[in-house]
Amino acid sequence: MLRTKGISPMISTCNSLIMSVSKHHGSIAGYEVCNELLGSTRKFGDQKLGVKIVVPNVHTYNIIMHSFYKDGLIENLEQVWSDMIVNDCLPSAYSHNILMAAYCDNGRMEEAMRMWEEMRNKGLKHDAMAYNTIIGGLCEAGEVDKAEEFFKEMGLDGEESTCVTYEHLITGYCKIGDVDSAMLLYKDMCRKEFTPLGSTIDVLIKELCEKNKVSEALKVSRFAMKRNNVVMKGESYELLIKGLCNEGRMDEGMKLQAEMVGRGYEPNSGIYSAFINGYEKEGNKEQAAKLKMEFQSIK
Repeated sequence: MLRTKGISPMISTCNSLIMSVSKHHGSIAGYEVCNELLGSTRKFGDQKLGVKIVVPNVHTYNIIMHSFYKDGLIENLEQVWSDMIVNDCLPSAYSHNILMAAYCDNGRMEEAMRMWEEMRNKGLKHDAMAYNTIIGGLCEAGEVDKAEEFFKEMGLDGEESTCVTYEHLITGYCKIGDVDSAMLLYKDMCRKEFTPLGSTIDVLIKELCEKNKVSEALKVSRFAMKRNNVVMKGESYELLIKGLCNEGRMDEGMKLQAEMVGRGYEPNSGIYSAFINGYEKEGNKEQAAKLKMEFQSIK
């Protein structure tokens, strides 16, 4: 309707429409709307020339890049980055963060580090998002010591660490089997009153149980559930129950199983085996036999 009246929408209006279409119909649809609105010079896979009605700004490119990032289309994202450079639109810190995040997610840490240095060379400040992105990528790649260096640099740079910063590092330390360092970070995280994700608690519980630190794992679960309303996965309940049974703490294991069932998780063969072995170990053959019969009846 605007076009028929000879009116071109403002770039802010175009950006809002592109963002909305990308959100509800996907990145390709959003990019096609961008082409239609702005007369972009290309479509992915199908070159098509046109006349620019409104000049896209850095926010336009960021919307498209972020949409492609969410859809996992990294090659398309890189092409938009190239288009931005060709069209003399200076990438913002957020633009760099998007591409850096895509590289980190795909394990391309050398290229992610190149983007990090490029930001520094251009005088763009590394914000909390940039630090969290690079720290998360390094932790996923198993380079936790290097991630720790960036964590320290983050504080020196005047950037406040966030809940995400701690979650990356805790998961990273658990991944390399250093549960003591993970626990130190978790305690620091709690002191700062950050609320961890359930997935972070699950990873921590798993590593603690594997290191036979069941009591500590139980404390973590209780604190997270009471203070942060974190809901554990069934796998975490299973690990805790197995650990308790292995230590002969059968009553505690039974109470935890009742809580687990109350949260909608059904006991599996692993949990039954843990209880049966635990009762047999303490000489309670009657209870072990009862559980064996119960398990057979529900198989």
